[in-house]
Amino acid sequence: FARERVVEAYYGILGVYYERQFSRARVMAAKIVAFTSLLDDIYDDYSTLEESQLLTDAIQRWESEAVDQLPEYLK
Repeated sequence: FARERVVEAYYGILGVYYERQFSRARVMAAKIVAFTSLLDDIYDDYSTLEESQLLTDAIQRWESEAVDQLPEYLK
């Protein structure tokens, strides 16, 4: 479900940063948009409320031990 989003994100950013000297900004912005879109899809479509709360807690704590509490598909 994430493959199309990377291309979508890149072409969306290409409309903003179209000049050659902005290639690094284009790549970085496309990665941020793709990652944000991926997280949004995980929250909306692929997890229950309890799993979403566990994922939010793991992201807020930003510790590797918090990942152990998540279901296997969210790791």
